[in-house]
Amino acid sequence: MPSAADQDLADLLAGGDAGARDAVLEALMQRYRDKVRRLAYAHLGNLPAAEEAAQETFLRLWRALPTYDGRASLSTWLYAITRNTCRGEQRRRKARLPEGADPDGSLEAVSAESAERHEARLDAERLLARLPGPAARVMRLFHLEERGVEEVAAMLGLPVGTVKATLHRARRRLAHLAGVDPGTPQGGRKP
Repeated sequence: MPSAADQDLADLLAGGDAGARDAVLEALMQRYRDKVRRLAYAHLGNLPAAEEAAQETFLRLWRALPTYDGRASLSTWLYAITRNTCRGEQRRRKARLPEGADPDGSLEAVSAESAERHEARLDAERLLARLPGPAARVMRLFHLEERGVEEVAAMLGLPVGTVKATLHRARRRLAHLAGVDPGTPQGGRKP
């Protein structure tokens, strides 16, 4: 369900005001800039590439705003544009790499104050990378991007029940990979 503020922006677009597109873009950039960067980083694993993808995403959004029809919330639509931008970049990167090269490249340095948070995020991404693609996407959206089950279902074009089942199976798989018994009350370690 779109937020009230996103609905106001959608209404502004629908009103056909000449300056609406620029005003909506500015508001969306302020509201979602960090989420778009995090999502791009989650897809690309490289900070400079994620920054570039985020910029490209907002450029594509600006071009596409006149075609917005309101069938999806603006945030869901922005997520889809981000995902498609990142997928295109992944295809371009893969095509440019010599055979056998590491597609993710080396991780870029981060500032000292964010290093711990960055490392925790990388740990989560490493675990998610061990899941099949659809399960990893569902977990990333639900847990890392803090989307609701219904929103994840809408973003991925899946039934809500499928998203719930995928979350359940993915959590069990991650617990197994981490050596945690999901059946114990405290999530204790297996003996």
